[in-house]
Amino acid sequence: MHPGLAKAALLGCAGLFMAGISLPALAQVNDKTETALTLAIFDGSLPKGQRLIQAQKGDKLRWRISSNAAGTFHLHAYRLVVPLQAGQTNELAVDAFATGRFRLEWHGTQDKGTGNTGHHAPPLAILEVLPR
Repeated sequence: MHPGLAKAALLGCAGLFMAGISLPALAQVNDKTETALTLAIFDGSLPKGQRLIQAQKGDKLRWRISSNAAGTFHLHAYRLVVPLQAGQTNELAVDAFATGRFRLEWHGTQDKGTGNTGHHAPPLAILEVLPR
């Protein structure tokens, strides 16, 4: 995208509200706004205000995910997995095509061999996709 066009899209878009946080619109693509959210996992958890992420069906989401420990970030039902190294950031693009409530889980490498796979533990967060 041309830098001037991107700047115009940023200035012209209103912030969306997800999980009680105003998210900046990044770009307008095919009448759908892509929103960005930074998820900083610390000791296997997210800040309380990020534990429910809301979107509408058809939304395009881009998450910048980091952690202070190595592991894997996983979005259930969407079958999306992001490996992370301690202190590094990785991105995940999500096209919210299915409605419902979906678990976001963290599987730290320190959990291997302990029987704590995260599937029966409380989720890291919930992605709630509402019908348009």
